[in-house]
Amino acid sequence: MSAAPLVSILTPSFNQGRWLVDNLESVACQTYPYIEHIVMDGGSADDSLDALASAGPAVTWRSEPDKGQPDALNKAFDASNGTVVGWLNSDDALFDCRVVEDVVAYFEAHPAVDVVYGHAAQISSEGRIISYVGVPRFSKELLKLTCYLAQPAVFIRRRAIADRFIDVSFQYAMDWELWLRLAETYRFGRIDRVLAVDRLQPERKRSTWLSVYERDYARLTSMYGMHLPWYFGGLNRVLHVCSRIHGARFALRRPDRLAFSGPQDSRGDVLRRQLLSRRAKWPAEWR
Repeated sequence: MSAAPLVSILTPSFNQGRWLVDNLESVACQTYPYIEHIVMDGGSADDSLDALASAGPAVTWRSEPDKGQPDALNKAFDASNGTVVGWLNSDDALFDCRVVEDVVAYFEAHPAVDVVYGHAAQISSEGRIISYVGVPRFSKELLKLTCYLAQPAVFIRRRAIADRFIDVSFQYAMDWELWLRLAETYRFGRIDRVLAVDRLQPERKRSTWLSVYERDYARLTSMYGMHLPWYFGGLNRVLHVCSRIHGARFALRRPDRLAFSGPQDSRGDVLRRQLLSRRAKWPAEWR
């Protein structure tokens, strides 16, 4: 990577025009100059196409029927040329305008690393930062217990996925399957900063596709030899507490310019919510 690499941001899109604008603008504002943003829209009937048409030549996009999110992602990957690939769903966004520049710098400094991931911020439908998700250093064993990587905060060298990107037989846990597959061969590295936002909104798959997740998880356990030990419940609680404590420092470091729009609480309010509030007390939309 001695020459400045092209970075491909891949976005599957379907009827999420109200958030797609944030997605597009978060990529357009990046300080790193060599980016292609490829959006594959599944034939949206809302204002998504207006947003895409207004994005200008910096965004390559098509709108046509597809077979779902995995198919759209593979189409976007096939149309891309970057040596570094990021996956940013249409309701998510990059955190600030230096994300891609810092990711490329990390890859340059760590030539043996093929997958770079960072921390994430959870945001509400309207773009308010709810909390920060601090992710641990990479552990293949831990990845087999829980999918702790924040999907929009992961970037991959193309050489690691040249043969196959998304397994279309997975409709929910496609990201977890990809991380597990890559972990069999490639090295992961963590960049200690917030890279992306994960939008908690009522239409997301987490709240509507639980039965699909259960089927996908059953297949993952068979494919990758996964099993939950007797202490998993306690471990999961410890991971959650550590994530909130580790993420708290980012509440105080929030940059003045974010790459997405929305009303923002003060840094102190976010910090208090991060450390002192119970998730069960949050609005139902946030949980």
